[in-house]
Amino acid sequence: MPITISFGTNAKRAFVSAQARKVIEDILKAAGLTSCLISSTARSPADQARIMFENIEAHGVANQKALYAAAGDAVIDTYSQAKKAGKTPKQIQAAMEAKIISIGPAKVSRHCADPKKLVVVDIAPSSIGSKSAFEKAVRADKRVKKFLLPPLDPAYHLEIPQA
Repeated sequence: MPITISFGTNAKRAFVSAQARKVIEDILKAAGLTSCLISSTARSPADQARIMFENIEAHGVANQKALYAAAGDAVIDTYSQAKKAGKTPKQIQAAMEAKIISIGPAKVSRHCADPKKLVVVDIAPSSIGSKSAFEKAVRADKRVKKFLLPPLDPAYHLEIPQA
């Protein structure tokens, strides 16, 4: 059966190498699945700020702080300070982007890492027919360096180092 990997609106196909696609295809085959939707890939600091802003607005500061380490928490604190100061959403995101750049984008989110060295994808859980089979297949694939899944992460987050 052919494997279909689809890409969401903000997911950049160009940032998912042939090597990473092969890993994802092999995982899907091992899980007995034929398709998935990649909802997110590599991000610029502006993209990361936008996504963090949207998630904070939707889920709250405490929820988002549970997802990030100290560097991400510093960006979330920047959101809180700018929001408290009455800044507009555009101004808040600009402040968050500046904070991401000052910290180092890849320290805030692996989505901001160099995709030539590390491919980071989020796969929409809604696109996975058998979640338990998929999770087992990802855990068994040694080419996946890091795997986060709901509820820790809203998506299936896979980090695939590039040879």
